[in-house]
Amino acid sequence: MRTLARRLLLALCLAVVSAAVGAQETSEPFKLQQLAPGVYAVIDQGGRAGANAGIVIGSEAVALVDSLYRPEASVALLAAVRRLTPLPLRYVLNTHHHIDHVGGNALLAEAGAVIVAQRRVAGWIHAENLRLLGGDKATPAQRERVAALRAPQQLFDERLELDLGGGRRLLLRHWPGHTGGDTVVTVSDAGVVFMGDLFWRRAVPNLIDARVADWIASLGAIAAQPGAVRRFVPGHGEVGGAAELLEFQAYLQALSRQAGAVLAQGLAADAAQAALLQRMSASHGDWAYFKGLGAANARDMLAERRGEKRVPPVQSSQQAP
Repeated sequence: MRTLARRLLLALCLAVVSAAVGAQETSEPFKLQQLAPGVYAVIDQGGRAGANAGIVIGSEAVALVDSLYRPEASVALLAAVRRLTPLPLRYVLNTHHHIDHVGGNALLAEAGAVIVAQRRVAGWIHAENLRLLGGDKATPAQRERVAALRAPQQLFDERLELDLGGGRRLLLRHWPGHTGGDTVVTVSDAGVVFMGDLFWRRAVPNLIDARVADWIASLGAIAAQPGAVRRFVPGHGEVGGAAELLEFQAYLQALSRQAGAVLAQGLAADAAQAALLQRMSASHGDWAYFKGLGAANARDMLAERRGEKRVPPVQSSQQAP
């Protein structure tokens, strides 16, 4: 049962089944949504991109936030940049290590971009993605795909600023939660924040590498930051505002709180998972991905509350490349 749930979790994470989000079939892998002059959200359409991304254009250069999963989508992303501007592509900013967000790194690096990420991504991009695809049970094609992922070249620990020219500066901040290596990208002059998978708009998230307690704290700190932030771009789903960000935080808080209540009943593992799933279904059963990820969320949250959840091992800065 656990193996089946994990396979379903991975299928949802990497393919983002179109029925779950009610996306309309189009010929494009994503839609471009302009949020400010030179700032675009790249929103996955029906799972054909695998995740969301972003395009940020300055007066001297371009940065992309994430590189998508499917090769044809990454090609289309580069083509979209070429249509929008003749400026060089200088950076690809990985929000975390999961393959649906870094699958196009190699293609975009060949186009001239420097891959930038929080330091832990470099240590996890191969080993942890291979684990997600089954480890020793991964197919030769999956192993080849993971081995070909381009690791980030420019690393940072907590904070990094990048200048695209014309007063357009990007602030990269490390906020743990979805993984231990999450990056949030703020375009201050545009009031736009690219959240990666730290934010899922009215959607049940993938918790496979998460520390939910850290995640809740990070979302609270991000929401409380000063500044005129108007839009938050999630890793999956449509663009939202502060209200939607806090609504997602409230889901994680409810999941953790209800897990504690269930554990206090002293139920066996399967019964506890079923009880937590029932509680969350009553409040969030209409959210995207609940049907596929709700049970996995219950299992993972209970494991975290018990202190038994496996998450990627944190490397020190001396160990990381």
